[in-house]
Amino acid sequence: MKSINANEADYERFELLGHDALFTCLRIDRKSLPEGLHAYDLRDEDSTGEICELKSHVMVNHWGTVILKEKIDGADEGIVLEDKDYNYLGEEMTLDEFANPAPKMEQTM
Repeated sequence: MKSINANEADYERFELLGHDALFTCLRIDRKSLPEGLHAYDLRDEDSTGEICELKSHVMVNHWGTVILKEKIDGADEGIVLEDKDYNYLGEEMTLDEFANPAPKMEQTM
């Protein structure tokens, strides 16, 4: 199964297990990730087509890939997900913007 360079994908902001993340429906080449970022795959369930599992790598029923700044314990074995565990935030973001957020401007009065 072909994967693409992480810098070539389009991403949407995503929330997963309380962490900020990026989502793409594509398979990401793990070797192309900038240092400090981690990729995990989402699996969909045969009967419903809904996201049901987070795993280090998914071969069958690949729903998409998420990029996080934190490692997720248990992802090698797989983590069962429910609807409340993830959320699409509806904002496009580049991998560079996610990896290197702009500093917040201080408000002056």
